[in-house]
Amino acid sequence: MKTTRVVAALALMAPLVAAAQVSYYRESPRVCHDRNASLWERKAMLDADQRDIDREGARLDRFKARLDEDYRHLDWSDRSAIAAYNARSDEYNRRADEHNRIVARMNGAAAVLNGDSADLAAFCNGIVVMR
Repeated sequence: MKTTRVVAALALMAPLVAAAQVSYYRESPRVCHDRNASLWERKAMLDADQRDIDREGARLDRFKARLDEDYRHLDWSDRSAIAAYNARSDEYNRRADEHNRIVARMNGAAAVLNGDSADLAAFCNGIVVMR
């Protein structure tokens, strides 16, 4: 008698399980596709930010090269020249510190993107995601 009830219950649940599987497989490729598209958009924004960071890094390198050259030719008896050099050096240090903070935030955003990409890969394992 118990076996009959179990078989009957399983027979009643089979359509529900099948419907849930169909729903899952119908939605997952769409969800995976949408999440994948969102990740590619985020990556494109990070790539654009990285180009800005690289340009600022190059400007800072040129600024530092000029400072180094100025230092080699600095007239140590001229207090106003020393003060001007120190002001430029302080400006360089301020800009370099800000640049380093931006790079750190960028690295954090890239780490989050990488984590989200890994999560997407795990979620969509076996499901074809078209770009």
